[in-house]
Amino acid sequence: MTEREPDLSNSPQRDGRRVGTPAAGSESDEALSTAGELVQSGGLAGGLTMLLYIVVGGGFWSLVGWGADHLLGTGWLVIVGAVFGAAAGIYLGYLHMREGLNSSSTQMENPTKTSTSDQGPSPRV
Repeated sequence: MTEREPDLSNSPQRDGRRVGTPAAGSESDEALSTAGELVQSGGLAGGLTMLLYIVVGGGFWSLVGWGADHLLGTGWLVIVGAVFGAAAGIYLGYLHMREGLNSSSTQMENPTKTSTSDQGPSPRV
């Protein structure tokens, strides 16, 4: 007995692949979220992504400052790099959150129109 594969020729596409077909090497058909989408959605994932932005930014620019310290013979550029990297991480998170707030405010300005007659009688208190 052989099983027939479903016909996905008319199924909608998501991220360049057909919905219902798993990505290569994955068990599920859900798409992964980007870091910006995680920050926009908020919650624990958004908070951890913000923390990751700050830590990785500070760590990377600390290494750049450390290298510059060794080339120039100074000892303070590592601190400047750490502060710059942390500030850049905070700013990057802010940009992602602002983008999410802008998209949610446009949804609030243009809500789906529903008439009150469709909703039935209003409840009495």
